[in-house]
Amino acid sequence: MFDIEFVDVTKVYPDAPPALDQFNLSVVAGELFGLVGPSGCGKTTVLRILSGLEEPTAGRVIVGGRDITTVATHERGFALITQQNQLMGKRTAGGNIRFPLEVGDPANRPTNRQELVDFEASHLRIGHLLDRRPSTLSAGERRIVQLARCIIRSPSTLLMDEPLAFLEDDMRLRLRTDIVRVHRDRGLTTLLATASQSDAMAMSDRIAVMFDGIVHQIGTPFEVYDLPATAQVAAFLGEPGMNVLPASVRVAGGERIVDVLGLELRMWTPVLDDFAGQPILVGVRPEDLVPGGKTTESLEVRVASVEPLGRQTITEARTAHGERIDCILPGIAPPIGTTLDLGVPTSRLHLFDPITQHAVYHPPAT
Repeated sequence: MFDIEFVDVTKVYPDAPPALDQFNLSVVAGELFGLVGPSGCGKTTVLRILSGLEEPTAGRVIVGGRDITTVATHERGFALITQQNQLMGKRTAGGNIRFPLEVGDPANRPTNRQELVDFEASHLRIGHLLDRRPSTLSAGERRIVQLARCIIRSPSTLLMDEPLAFLEDDMRLRLRTDIVRVHRDRGLTTLLATASQSDAMAMSDRIAVMFDGIVHQIGTPFEVYDLPATAQVAAFLGEPGMNVLPASVRVAGGERIVDVLGLELRMWTPVLDDFAGQPILVGVRPEDLVPGGKTTESLEVRVASVEPLGRQTITEARTAHGERIDCILPGIAPPIGTTLDLGVPTSRLHLFDPITQHAVYHPPAT
């Protein structure tokens, strides 16, 4: 059963292209759903419309089968966390967590407020912070206090806009775990908007990849990574993203040949017949390039920059004509300026239509 549905939602601001353009999305009840894309792609607008902070220019928002497009924010019962410090400076952390229990109809205010605060603090391991002011807390600690304040009234839906932005690595990993645990323990429906693909893929049941107010692909993190629907999705997902290279197709002597960066790659997919004599886009993941040229065809490149990560190194290289190639090499980082032979395995190539950018072929799963 779908819990949240956006139906042909468009949002237009004055003197700007549409923030959302015929946006459609269905989120399953109890799902942790990630909206991921670069800054300005529209993911924050989705949350603001869902929470009632913005009204759509066109379209409808359905929650639990009910049209809430024009329902007031306070009547929707959602909880929202953002990267901004939303805590009241004159209250302690405990006082901030308790605040939602102290407002609204007095008849509906629980009498065991401190007990509820202590429970949430214990659950999130922040009992030692309850007597401290927000100004004395780290950015990560403030986010956890915000999370406790949001869930203390047991909302059905949790909305999070860049909740992990600008956090130190250890706190980022801890808060990732806390959010997922809270989501599952409470049976929440959760929407996460983030520019960080690693956060979205680590936390989400499904993700939607967005560019310019349009959804390019929806699926599980593995589906979207392994089977990108467009060249833009392929190049965006991954650290680094897929290499997407211009190429052309020839059919000679019964063989289908892809000419890319001076290489003649022979592939056996009949999809190439539709592109004979025409351009095509070839995609290859950095981790699929083989150092040492241990395949039939190899590409000579020169190392331009390196990012050592322990047992492997993210390497940016350049061809003789200046085209950028990203690869992931095992072991110690090669010196900048080193010449490398990179094997290009045809069994791991993806193909995209150069006009529509849509995928036309993916390699079989390994």
